[in-house]
Amino acid sequence: MFNYSIKIKIFLIGLLIISIVVLIFLISINKSRGRDLYRVSQAKVLATSLERYFDKNYAYPELVQTNITAIKIVTEKGVNQVGDYLYFQGPAKLLEEGTLVSSPSRYVIEFTLENSWDLWGISSSAGGTCRISNYLQMVCRSQDS
Repeated sequence: MFNYSIKIKIFLIGLLIISIVVLIFLISINKSRGRDLYRVSQAKVLATSLERYFDKNYAYPELVQTNITAIKIVTEKGVNQVGDYLYFQGPAKLLEEGTLVSSPSRYVIEFTLENSWDLWGISSSAGGTCRISNYLQMVCRSQDS
């Protein structure tokens, strides 16, 4: 019934292998893009918590350059200080390389993305670096620029 020649069988097996490799590649790209979106989301949540802290205290908490994963909570009393009102609860997964610098008048959250994103001006396939600062302003640049 399925009496194909050797050439056709080899061709079909090769086609199957190529299809599997392409499928694995596409799945990995979608996962890394998902991680990027998760990073942006977590950075914006942290930035929003800093804005809420500012609304209550009329200043941002003072922090020297701090790894974002070290930030466990933000309350009305500050970063990693227990208080009555919780603005942020971490740790911020996937922001391992992210940093936060904050003074009473300004904060900067910096993190990296793995992929190109036309929406944020990252044209390099190697990804880029993004910064979120006061008033949730996000600016990104490509890795190669």
